Amino acid sequence: MKWKLKDKANDRAIISDCGQYQITKFTCGGVDLFIVYHQGSEIGDAQNGNQARRIAENHSKGAI
Repeated sequence: MKWKLKDKANDRAIISDCGQYQITKFTCGGVDLFIVYHQGSEIGDAQNGNQARRIAENHSKGAI
């Protein structure tokens, strides 16, 4: 699965090449949290971007 920025003005969210998955990065107190969405519904969260991408890839393969 390939990823790109959601839009040029927003560097905190990426979307998958199929457009069904989105990963949004939130930072609070210097701690990052990555939330993974599938068609607008939250399917998981992760401490780093690689883990978040794995959640989306596993979900797309039916592993979750």
